Amino acid sequence: MRYILLLTRGEWQESGTPQEQGEVFGRIGEWFAKLRADGTITEAQQLQAPGTATTVVLDHGASTLIDRPLLEAKEAIGGYAVIDVPDLDAALVVARSFPVPDGKVEVRPAVER
Repeated sequence: MRYILLLTRGEWQESGTPQEQGEVFGRIGEWFAKLRADGTITEAQQLQAPGTATTVVLDHGASTLIDRPLLEAKEAIGGYAVIDVPDLDAALVVARSFPVPDGKVEVRPAVER
């Protein structure tokens, strides 16, 4: 079953020293490499900072562009991973292993079609 892991940007990305940030990004890189190598992660991408977002608002055939993220929140999605695991329990094991000092991982099942 496929699940999408939505990975939040933690405070460590804004407040950590360059050395601390480098260490965390190193652990994240190792985590992605290991899970890609064993076939758990089938797709993944880091996203640029929320300030780079453009939102398209659709309203019955009309559209408006907004130069900011869609959601107004302290937390922002920093990346995502698509994983292929047997069930939710296995997806939660993967999510819990994400190697950051703070942050959240939202786990959502993908719609299979």
